Amino acid sequence: MISIELTELLGDIISLANESVEAPLSRIWLNGPGDICPECPMRPECPDQTRCLHLAVSAGLTRRTDGPFRRFPLGARKVGEVAITRTPYIVFDGLERAGLAEPAWLIAHRIRSFAALPIVLGERCLGVLALFSRREIAAADLALLEGAARCAAAIVAAARDRASREIVRPVVERESSADPTGDPGAQEAAPALELRTLAAIEREAIERVLAHTGGRVSGPRGAAKILGLKPTTLESRMKKLGARKPPRRRGR
Repeated sequence: MISIELTELLGDIISLANESVEAPLSRIWLNGPGDICPECPMRPECPDQTRCLHLAVSAGLTRRTDGPFRRFPLGARKVGEVAITRTPYIVFDGLERAGLAEPAWLIAHRIRSFAALPIVLGERCLGVLALFSRREIAAADLALLEGAARCAAAIVAAARDRASREIVRPVVERESSADPTGDPGAQEAAPALELRTLAAIEREAIERVLAHTGGRVSGPRGAAKILGLKPTTLESRMKKLGARKPPRRRGR
C-alpha cells in the first residue's frame, strides 16, 4: 500500500504529463512484492511471483487502479520490459498490433503513440511511467516525460526513506531514552529524527534549482529546463507547493 500523500503527488505528475503531451491516459506502476498472485490475470506471464509492477496511480480517462492491468510481471509485455531494460520505449506505428490496448479503444480515442519510461534512481528501477498520446511524441515531449520520471523517482525514494524512518523512529527514541550512564541530559542531547512531508521535499528541490538559476524559470538556463518541465508546468507546481523565488540582489 502506498500513502495517500504519495498517490496525490504521483497523480499530479501524470496529470501534468497528460496536459503537456495530449495524453488521454497515463499511469505509474511501482516495483513491489508479489501479492495477488492467485487472482492476477497476468500470472501465466509471471516467472516466479516474487516481485512485479503495482499500478499506483492512473490519470485521464480513468483513475481506477484495480483493473486487469493492476499488475505487470517484470519483463512481461512492453511495460514489464522497460522495468528490466531501464530504457524508454516509444512506438508510433502498428499500435493496434503491439498488444498495448484493444484496437477499438485506440481508434475511439485517436491514439497516435505510446510511451513507457523507467522510473530510475541510481541502479534501481523503482517503477514505470506509461501513457498514450493523441500526437506523435517528439524529442521535446520525451525530454519532458523523462523529467517527470526523474521527479517521480525522487518522490518515491523520499517516501520510502520516510517510511523507513518512521519504522525506525520508535526504536531510536527508546534506545536514546535508556541512557546507561544515568545522565538526565542524555535524552535531550539525542538527535531528533526529522521527518518532512513529500511536498516539502519537492518544494525544497524546486527552490534549490531556482536559487541556482537566480530565480529564472524559463529560458535555456532556467529552472524549467533543468527540471525537464514546461515553464507553465513549473509555475503551477510552485504555486501549489508555495515554492518561492530567491530574493533579488540589490545593486550597490
